[in-house]
Amino acid sequence: MRKSWSLGKLFGIDIKLHPTFLLLLVWVSSTTLFGGGDIQAIAREIFVILALFSFVVLHELGHALTARRFGIPTRDITLLPIGGVARLEKLPEEPKKEFLVAIAGPLVNLVIGAVLLGMLALTNGLSGLTSIEAFSASIGAQLMVANFTLFAFNLLPAFPMDGGRILRALLATRYELVKATQIAANVGRGFALLLGIAGIFFNPLLILTAIFIWFGAGAEAETMVIKKSVKGLVVRDAMVSQFYQADANQSLESVLQLSMQTGQKNIPVVSNGHFLGIIQYPELLKAFEKFGRRAPAYTAIGIKQDGISPELPLVEILPKISRNTVIPVMEDQQLIGLVSPSSLQERIWMQRNLRNTDIGPNQENPDLA
Repeated sequence: MRKSWSLGKLFGIDIKLHPTFLLLLVWVSSTTLFGGGDIQAIAREIFVILALFSFVVLHELGHALTARRFGIPTRDITLLPIGGVARLEKLPEEPKKEFLVAIAGPLVNLVIGAVLLGMLALTNGLSGLTSIEAFSASIGAQLMVANFTLFAFNLLPAFPMDGGRILRALLATRYELVKATQIAANVGRGFALLLGIAGIFFNPLLILTAIFIWFGAGAEAETMVIKKSVKGLVVRDAMVSQFYQADANQSLESVLQLSMQTGQKNIPVVSNGHFLGIIQYPELLKAFEKFGRRAPAYTAIGIKQDGISPELPLVEILPKISRNTVIPVMEDQQLIGLVSPSSLQERIWMQRNLRNTDIGPNQENPDLA
């Protein structure tokens, strides 16, 4: 979520706000205004939303800090109109650990709700909640109910939400992980349909949640299949080992010609045998227009990717691979290969087909003479 705005750090974890979150504030303000509310009522509703999302941050910190106990760092926490997302570097593979990480977030909301309930009881705030009007006037009561609602809602077995991950963890104690994920994903999509229907009649935000669950469940299931496909493979198995490279002082015009003639869209740049970085095709065109055709190749190098070992398990680089990612593979401080989404996809495709067409030791291969 690169377009998100940074709000700072908590426990060393970046807290970010997605711009679409502002749409929620606009929607709440407009519905309050058209419902007859004044500026004071709008400010009150916005305060409740911001307070609620502070609890969402604490919810996500529950996941993140529990994962940290198991040696799993968190990249960041991003606030969206439908809630928060904590991006863990990886998910726990052991069902018990996944269960604890998944349930930690809802338990935070349960504790907060219980604390607010206790505060209302101690201040005799509960005795005044005898009508809908009195309840609406009590911010503490609204936040208490909201936390209990978050606790219950997140426990719905709608994968990839917390309840779905808890379900997957429980299923994984009985079934193989891929099958457990597929079952949890199917259950999640069923709940997504129900939430989508409910959203039509009650709250449009439920429709957004349903869309998130539907596509998230499918993506999680596919990710598990991919992880199974690359199990036992290392980076060397998926890297491109034959490639062209450019010298740092070579002109951008010659680099562009090299790319056009060979079809290679990612050109490594070296200087005296030392790897400097990779020129990606869009960056090459931008540098060509900005600096001119005679500018040196190094001016088109974008963000330098750290090199990885060829013996690194392939599954460990899956979170780092995105559509435009090219990862250099280094050995003895020398560039020996490149890993890109296309090379990874080709390896996964080949691995799946090799397994599907595996021939047992006592079977004959009809293609061999």
